[in-house]
Amino acid sequence: MNKNELVSMTIAELKALARKNKIALPMGAKKADMVKALAKTASTAARKTSKAVVGKTVKKSATKSVEKTAKTVSMKKESAAKALLKERTVTRKAAAAKPVKDALPRREWQMPSGVEEPLMAQERVSDAKYYTGTSEHKPPMPYDTLPHEYGGERMALLARDPYMALGYWELPQVRLEKEKAWFGWDSKLCIRVYDVTGIQFDGSNAAAYFDQEVYERVGSWYFDFGRPTHSFCADLGLMAPNGRFLTLVRSNRVTMPRDGVSDVLDEEWMLVDEEFMKLYGVPGSVRGVHGGFSSPEAQEVLRQRRLLEITSPGTFPKQRPRKK
Repeated sequence: MNKNELVSMTIAELKALARKNKIALPMGAKKADMVKALAKTASTAARKTSKAVVGKTVKKSATKSVEKTAKTVSMKKESAAKALLKERTVTRKAAAAKPVKDALPRREWQMPSGVEEPLMAQERVSDAKYYTGTSEHKPPMPYDTLPHEYGGERMALLARDPYMALGYWELPQVRLEKEKAWFGWDSKLCIRVYDVTGIQFDGSNAAAYFDQEVYERVGSWYFDFGRPTHSFCADLGLMAPNGRFLTLVRSNRVTMPRDGVSDVLDEEWMLVDEEFMKLYGVPGSVRGVHGGFSSPEAQEVLRQRRLLEITSPGTFPKQRPRKK
């Protein structure tokens, strides 16, 4: 409804139209104000209706365009897949018909018809998990051959008998040259043996020591200590011409065995009643079975055995006759 139509209407008709469209009019409004308010409301409603119609039209056209585009893309994908499958089939047939000229067999990926590319890629990944590279053919090392050195720093002592011990050591060439560079190139490789019997050795409180010059950085030596039951440890180091000693590696602590029989003689072992009856099969050896320890027969047998067999040198049983 345009403005001219509203002007031709009466005030009563304008008020009825305002109530119908739920338009609030001010108290004491004149006809011009009513016409203006109704015309404004009519123009706003017309714009909203126009926008809704335009939006629906645009939405429908956009939906049709998207559906058409999706259909086109799908058809292109299907045609591309068919062309790829056809190309693979031709390639497989050509490869099968072609004779093999290479000396070494080459791996060809033989895939059944209709298999997509992702499956082939998955199988390639699975095969690559277990590929460790080309194997190297090295001559086997004989079992009776040991390496000359292991590349570590060590010094060890092993007791051979009450008097002699075996010492073996290893020192890398890099470490030896590094220490000689600042300690002195005229220093010599030396082993210092300490007697550490009965003490907590801290490097300076040994009871005695002696030095043994060695000539190789990897080797072994038999040391004649001559002190059974004593404890020893050794240091591998450098000895300067003026007597200074530089420790490089320290060995373990070893205690030499004794050189005689034990001085503990005539050990006497005691058997309790329960163990005695288990060993000699006395009835009632198990508590609570066949009368237990309260059986008079078992007590009598135990008493007789004690008197006849388990006696100290100063005790004689009553039944044994004394010599006159």
